[in-house]
Amino acid sequence: MANTRGMLARLRKLERANGPPLFKFIGSPEEFEAHAETGIAAGWYDPRDMPLVLKAIRRWLIDWL
Repeated sequence: MANTRGMLARLRKLERANGPPLFKFIGSPEEFEAHAETGIAAGWYDPRDMPLVLKAIRRWLIDWL
């Protein structure tokens, strides 16, 4: 059983080393937030919804890391 726990711990460490897969689509969180702010200012995104989306993505990234 100890071997299984050790293997799972190593697997978790490897998965976290890869980083969140969301980075492939949005770049860094700072880049995404800048893009979202630009989109809100340009009228592409709803100013009521986008802050909630940003908060959810930020939370997801914090939980991942």
